Parts: sequence; C-alpha cells; structure tokens
Amino acid sequence: MRPGPGWTARLVTVLVTPVVGALLAGVAGLGGPAAWADPIVPPGAPDAVTELAEANARAADATEASLDAEEQLGVRRTEADRTRREAEGAREAADGARAERDRAFVDIDQVSRAAYQGGQLDALAALLGSESPQAYLDRTSLLDTISTENQRFVQRFLDATAVAETAERDADARARDADRAASDAQRTADDAERRKADADREVAAAEEALADASPATLAALRRGGTTDFPTNIPGAGIAIEALRVALTQQGKPYLWGATGPSTYDCSGLVQWAYRQVGVGMPRVSRQQALVGIPVPYQDARPGDLLFFNQPVSHVGIYVGGGQFLEAPQSGDVVKVSQVRSNISGVRRIVLERR
Repeated sequence: MRPGPGWTARLVTVLVTPVVGALLAGVAGLGGPAAWADPIVPPGAPDAVTELAEANARAADATEASLDAEEQLGVRRTEADRTRREAEGAREAADGARAERDRAFVDIDQVSRAAYQGGQLDALAALLGSESPQAYLDRTSLLDTISTENQRFVQRFLDATAVAETAERDADARARDADRAASDAQRTADDAERRKADADREVAAAEEALADASPATLAALRRGGTTDFPTNIPGAGIAIEALRVALTQQGKPYLWGATGPSTYDCSGLVQWAYRQVGVGMPRVSRQQALVGIPVPYQDARPGDLLFFNQPVSHVGIYVGGGQFLEAPQSGDVVKVSQVRSNISGVRRIVLERR
C-alpha cells in the first residue's frame, strides 16, 4: 500500500559530506578521478553503433553532472542563508550583551561616586581600567576592600563582561561561517554553470551523431530488451509499487534531463515512479545511490535499484531473473534489459515510521 502520514523513505544509513566525490567513494567504495560511463552497446554491434553509444554516454554523464551540480547549488544556498541568519542573530546577541555590560559599568560608577565624594574608589577605578577585571580581582582581592552592596554591582559588571566577551567570540565565529558558506555557494554556482555548458556541448554532439546515423545503426543501437514486460509483479511494499508504475512507461523515449511523463532519462524514470507512490527521491543517479539500504547483487529482489558505472551515472529498477527496467540512452526507449557487467551497487528502498 502507499505510505500515509507518519511514514517516510529511509535515507542513507551513513554520514554524508558535501563533497560529491567523497559521497560516491563512500557509497560504491570508489576512489580516483571521475571517468566517462561505459557506453550501452548491444553485443556484436558495429563501430558506428559503438561511436553513437559513446557519444550518448558522454552526454548522459555531462547531463547528470550538471543536474547534480544544480541540486548541490540549492543545498549550498540554503546553507548560506541559514548561516547568515545565525550570524545576524549572534551579532544582535553580542550587541545586547555589550549594552548590559555598559549599564552595569554605569551602576557601579554611580555607587562608587556616591560612597566616596570627590572621585572614584582608586581600586575600583583600577579594576574598571584593566584589560581583564576578573584577572585583576584574582590578584588584589578587591572584593574584600569594598562594601557588600558594591560587591553585587561589581559582580554584575564582571558577569556582564564575561557574557559580552563570549557573545562577541560567537558572533565573530558565526560571521566567518557565513562568509565561508557564501563562498561555497558561489563556487558551486560557478561549477554548475560550467557543467551546464559541458552538458549542452555533449548533448549537441550526441544529437548531431543521432541525426547523422543511418536507420540500420539506430535499429542496432536499440537492439535487445523488451517493451512488453508484465506489469503485475507479485509482492508488496513501496518498491514493488514503484516498479509496477514504472513498468507502465515501457516504450516511451529517452531524453536527456527528462522526468516524464512522456520522456525520461534513467534517474528521471526512477524519480517519477516513486513520486507516483508518494515518496520523494533525489533527481540524479549519483544521489539516488545514497538512498535506502545497500544489498549485495546476489541478494537483489524486484524493486531494488541497480546502479552502474564508477562513479555512478546510470540507474534502473530490478525486475528479477537478471533483468532490470531502464531508460537506457538517447535513440532508445524505456525497456527491460539484461543486467550488464558494469553494475556497481544495489540499494533497497524501505519505509520506516517517523
């Protein structure tokens, strides 16, 4: 059944960092620089098909990277807004603490003047003029030389001074955090813009290659798989529901960056299917690879998400029997294919009560 109020998708079970490379290394046990995804090439395909698939793979990788950078930009901007508000609140608290310290100074100055006509108490004046009132008191035992009434005023001043100093340090630290978050957001914005340009260039090249391909080459690219896999998958649970919904989209074309309902890319199909059953999913495959519970491929069951390439750049939904549903690449359609050897991870989506 579909999740109602009080249920949520269980997300990644490990701590994640803002660095995409670290995320992927943590999920798939990977390291080193990113590489192009393995192209989806039917067995025995001619060179023209391989070249077309390679162009598709470059475009798909660049599109995923662009979409991921766009998602990260939203996260960075939210973080920058939050830290800026915290910095503003800390600065207001510091201003209030300094005002309280100044009021306490006025009170003890007035009391000392009233008690000693003709000027301030010498020791008290020395206290107020020192760089650290508490340190001065520790050395001179000043509180033993003034009245109990004045001790209360002096202690209030000391307490207010300590609070003001702490608030000032906190405000300075929050301001540094806000500056750092703003810088992170700007770097992410620059990266998103660069990756978008890369994606546009790769997609344009792939589209040109597709337009120039012969009918025979396009037919060979689409070879393999089926678009009439049964939708009545047995079983229960949110993953099975999402799989059944996704299977209704068989035969619809692949399109870079598309999330349905008439065209899809790989992660767009997964996101759309889970949205239909009331569960939000990240937009791109490398973030979807952080959701749910990791399981070994030999234990995969229908509804599990399968991820491909290192770093992750492709995703599909397991249907059982060594097959999975995918939106494979441009020039092809949503279909059920044989699981390929470049599989890099399996995640199981479960629900838990909030």
